[in-house]
Amino acid sequence: MKFFPTANYVNYYGMANGLPINAANSAAVADNESGYSPTQPWKGRDPRFYNDIIYDGRKMVEASIPSANEEKYRYATLYSGGDYRVPITTSSRSGYLLFKFIPPLSNKYDLGTSYNKSLNVHLPYMRLADIYIMYAEAASEGYNSPMGKDPNYTKTAVDAINFVRDRAGVGHVAGKFTGSQDAFRNEYRRERAVELSFEGHRFNDLRRWRLLIQKPYTLKTSLEFDRAPGFSTTNAKENRVVNLREQVILERNFSEKHYWLPLRNVDVMLYTEFPQNPGW
Repeated sequence: MKFFPTANYVNYYGMANGLPINAANSAAVADNESGYSPTQPWKGRDPRFYNDIIYDGRKMVEASIPSANEEKYRYATLYSGGDYRVPITTSSRSGYLLFKFIPPLSNKYDLGTSYNKSLNVHLPYMRLADIYIMYAEAASEGYNSPMGKDPNYTKTAVDAINFVRDRAGVGHVAGKFTGSQDAFRNEYRRERAVELSFEGHRFNDLRRWRLLIQKPYTLKTSLEFDRAPGFSTTNAKENRVVNLREQVILERNFSEKHYWLPLRNVDVMLYTEFPQNPGW
């Protein structure tokens, strides 16, 4: 099984100034306010983007590569048709790789014979950042205001999100998102998507927000682009691209039944008054 972050999810990683990449959450759309440019999509992003995501041009191998034919794997070639994109059955379908839990140099050249034998991923059941973001959600929704707060606690909902962003080195929630709960809701949900990315929360978050079966959340996209002239391996963040666009890879066939989990058949067969959950 192969696992790659989809382009539509990576779009939640905004800019270092704290702003989303654009209102449409599409990598193909420029945003003058945040500073995002589809011709330099890796520049000025949220620091967590550089920690979690491998993008085109990132160095992947430090050690000597014995075969000249394999030297092409030293830097990520994630542009359309690149060596990290084909063949489709074993390479990235989305134009990104995930390295939130794995050191970028975890490869057969740098690790040698220990490759695939000593890598472990340990995820806590709960992180402090998760608690702050849950508090922000509860306080803002409970008081219908981004300035909502527990009477016995000093932080507002906005303060809690900014506390998490301070640790990550990301700009605070912009003023345009603090004027109403509807505006702030999108930001705390985006913060949750980024800070807790790939830690097993997203499916349940979309279920409890009643968004699981709605577009665009059912769509999974890839990032397609070509390298512009002047590509450099010195600083991949600065590289330019052309013809950048998103393409739909697949659409999840979720329905109302997926807001519930199926019960065990041995339980629902005990007596007729204990039916299976709807749709299962």
